[in-house]
Amino acid sequence: MNGDAQALTGTASIAPEFVIGVTGHRDIRPADDAGLRRDLRAALDEISGYLNDAPVRLACGMADGADMLAAEVALEMGIAVTAVLPMPQAEYEADFEAAALERFRSLLAHEGVRVLEIPMAGAPAGDAQVRDGQYKLLADYLTRRSNVLIAIWDGVDAGLAGGTSDVVQRYLADGRGQVPSEVAHDESAREGCGNLIVWLPAARTQNPDADVDGVPCFLVSNSNYDCYWRDPIVPEPFVERWRGFDGYARERMGDTGAELPAYGLSQPGDAAQTADLLALDAEFIRADQLARAYQSRSDRMFALFGLLAAGMGLTFLIYAKLLAEKGFLYLYIGLFLAGFAGFRYSARQHLHAKHLAIRALAETYRVQFFLVMSGAGEGYALRRMLGLMSVDRFARFEWLQEAVRCAEPLVYFGHCAEGSAIGLVRERWITDQRSYFERRLHALHGQHHRLEAIKSALLIGSVIGAFALIFFKKKLLYFDTMGFDGKTWLVFFMGLLPLWAAVWELYQGKMATRELLWQYSNQKRTFSAAEREIQQAPGLAEGRKIIRDLADKALIEIYLWSVHRYHREHEPPAAG
Repeated sequence: MNGDAQALTGTASIAPEFVIGVTGHRDIRPADDAGLRRDLRAALDEISGYLNDAPVRLACGMADGADMLAAEVALEMGIAVTAVLPMPQAEYEADFEAAALERFRSLLAHEGVRVLEIPMAGAPAGDAQVRDGQYKLLADYLTRRSNVLIAIWDGVDAGLAGGTSDVVQRYLADGRGQVPSEVAHDESAREGCGNLIVWLPAARTQNPDADVDGVPCFLVSNSNYDCYWRDPIVPEPFVERWRGFDGYARERMGDTGAELPAYGLSQPGDAAQTADLLALDAEFIRADQLARAYQSRSDRMFALFGLLAAGMGLTFLIYAKLLAEKGFLYLYIGLFLAGFAGFRYSARQHLHAKHLAIRALAETYRVQFFLVMSGAGEGYALRRMLGLMSVDRFARFEWLQEAVRCAEPLVYFGHCAEGSAIGLVRERWITDQRSYFERRLHALHGQHHRLEAIKSALLIGSVIGAFALIFFKKKLLYFDTMGFDGKTWLVFFMGLLPLWAAVWELYQGKMATRELLWQYSNQKRTFSAAEREIQQAPGLAEGRKIIRDLADKALIEIYLWSVHRYHREHEPPAAG
């Protein structure tokens, strides 16, 4: 672990929190102070009102002016604050005048403030270009990590990298390097929302008489992040995302799945044990426990439906072919009502959707862990992959965009010594996953062959039964068992076996066993190829490229799997 990694071992920047980022001018016109405090309080109150269980935290660079103003208002409201310093505090304090420095230190000492220091990416710290680079890292973190951004801004593009207008543009463009253009507000466009900024117009002291264009409103970028519009209210898609994230936070802090064994991504004694990696590992473990818990419940419901269907078939055949007693009809109706009640329960609990969504999140955390460990995550956009696969467009999947932001580290460098990063990733991720998929593929192949053998036996039995009816019909009449002749028993079993085979086939379809074979086979090939490639990588840069490519393939596979499984349980929109 190098010096930068040592600097990152203290406080984790990764946490399951809803973060309200702040960017704004240092030189706000004093006459606007009271009005801005009122608008800030209203904005924070509205946003936090959508969240009952998810911790809400304000994050800012704690610069003089807008940052400190927002931090003070948040603390007055009981909202925790993260002071994201663009460089170590001792270096940062050189940017403050005496009065501002005292205010700065007072805020950092507040019990509701957590301090994160972005380590120096270059030296010497006094070099202007290096300091500018540190402010860019701050802007990058706010862009990646903020679930919503508050901009205390005069609406003018200052062209300063890392400045307020730069952060606004980068957030609206989702960090994709483009300058989004403003378009007219369109109600129909709300469905394709990207990022949201709360814009609080504010004049600057360097131009106190300027006519700031605008009133407090929301700036909403589209899903392609190439344009934005002004909206007087929070669009409904954001409300759905925030409430979904709040629901996940409630699940995460609850007891569901907590008793399941934890399978972490790191091990004691690893060369990489920064606070961010440990925190990300903890988030993966909790998401994995929840996903396994809901998978178990969903699978049990699928199995129950299969058993009830098989029982209904057996009951009806007994009534139709053996005993025409009303009791069997009552039993048939009872099984049907039990199945209907189970279906309604499963639908209300959304067990299958929860399993798929949380599994997608857990696997995203897994990929992010190794991107962070290797330092290959800089410039890699996890949420962009979600958008490309449209996973977040499904009902009860919208919150994934918000949850994935929780996995963004302060910076991507310094989490592991360069000499050991690639080796650890190969051991902990690539080799481990390749072995896992090999084992699962072998087990599924064995299960598949056994099921095919059973189906073949049922088919052969049905054919033999048909021939028996053709050639031995009269002889069967003389076989008397429990008061029924052989023909009756043969017809009964010929109806029962194909029925149970069909029920079992439907159950396997719901469980997507064949798709699992494809997925495990594809993943095995992907990780096997990556293992060979990374062993031959001549250097760190080439190794990181292989890891980024593997991240693409692994995420695409899990998101495709989620899409396929989701479609098995839900009708297309037009069918509703």
